[in-house]
This record gives sequence, C-alpha cells and structure tokens, in this order.
Amino acid sequence: MSGILQAEWTKFRSVRSTLVLAVAVIVMSGAFGWLFGNAGAMAYLDATPQEQLDFVPLHIGSRGILLVQLLIAAMGALAATTEYNFGTMRASVAAVGRRERLPVAKALLVVLVALPVGLLAAPTMFLTSQMALMAGGAPRTWFGDPAVTRFLILAPVVLALLALFGLTLGFLLRSTAAAVNVSTVFLLLPVMSDVAPALVSDFITTYWPNVAGFQAAAVTESSWLGLWGGLGLLLAFVAAMATAAFVRFRTRDV
Repeated sequence: MSGILQAEWTKFRSVRSTLVLAVAVIVMSGAFGWLFGNAGAMAYLDATPQEQLDFVPLHIGSRGILLVQLLIAAMGALAATTEYNFGTMRASVAAVGRRERLPVAKALLVVLVALPVGLLAAPTMFLTSQMALMAGGAPRTWFGDPAVTRFLILAPVVLALLALFGLTLGFLLRSTAAAVNVSTVFLLLPVMSDVAPALVSDFITTYWPNVAGFQAAAVTESSWLGLWGGLGLLLAFVAAMATAAFVRFRTRDV
C-alpha cells in the first residue's frame, strides 16, 4: 500500500488543478475570514443593543468555511475524475494488481492531503476574521476559548470528510463537471433552504450532512444533535457514499 500511495501522490501533484485547489482552500480561508469579519464588524456597529449582546464572533468569522467546503470537495473529486478524463484509470487498476486497492489508496491520500490543508485553513480563517472584527470595533474571541479550540480541531476533520465526499462523487459520476456540480448543489442546498416550507427547511438546517458537521465544529448555530451527533451523522453519510462508490468501482468495468 505504501508503494501505491506514493504513486497516487505522484499523480495528485502532477495535476495542476488539484494542487491549485489545495492552495486555494488556505488562501480563500484567509480572504473569506477577512471579508466576513469586516462585514460582521459593520453589522455589529449598526445593530440594536440586543443584537449586539447576541453577537458571536466565532460564528461570524467562520462563515466563509461554507464556501471553502466547495473547493476541498472539488479537490477530492479531481483525485478520481482526472484519471477517467485522461483515460489512465485502466492502467492504474492494472498496476495495483487488485482493483480494490486503488479506491482505498485514493481515499487515504485525499485524507492525508485534506487534513493538513484543513489544519492550515482553519486557523488562517480564524485569525483573519478576528483581526478584521477587532479592527472594525466589534468584539472578538481568541485562543483559549473552548469554542475556538473545538473549531480549530474539528473544522479540519469536517473538511477532510467533505473531501472524501467529493472523491466518492468522482468515482460514482466519473466526470469532473458532473461531480463538481453535484457537490456544489448538495453542499449549498442548506443556504437556499429558507425558500422551502418550514418543515423541509428545519430538516435541512438540522440533518443535512455538511450542516451537521459544521454544527459539531461550532461553525453554525448548534442544534440538539450536539458534537457527536453532528459529527456522527456526517461520518455515516460519507461512509455510505464511500461504500456505494467502492461497490460500483469493484463491479463495473473502468
């Protein structure tokens, strides 16, 4: 497996778009942190006294992760779809001997890349957002706050799981455009849930997999799912998607 992982890493870094997306996750985390921090500071100054009391700097500053998730999911999808696009999947299957090893190796590689990227992206977003809030005259939070520690630990885990989600779509759809479009619609659906009936909106904003994961990381307002419920729901969803992708890859000709 170590040899297969080395080969997968070579393929991963030889595709410019995957490396660009990995770097973009970190860079855009900083940019979105600053933008949402500035917007939050302006909103705070114009808010009512009650709204100012309800102001949560961490939630305001981490909203950009709802956009960053699209980049890391696309990175995961490209780990599979580039081989279909270039017609190298059949050769890769032949090289590993047992075809089951290939999706496992790609999943391991995606996690090994996504976790460090998330570990850089989360503090970058946190620092830029809180600095923007402070510069704008709004309250800010800082290291040492339990909620901040929770965010810095769990946000990279959630991003890594969403990268795996993108990889499963890559195996299932075998097309970069299809995988990226489907992941974008799926991950952004909670943002548009306000136009849905109240029952549907409440379900999506509580039980939608990526929302549940971000609630666990304290990025959004917490629900009754809590830490382990939210993280467990996202993990179960990604595991189900990975199982479907693995079975499809194992039983269908490349």
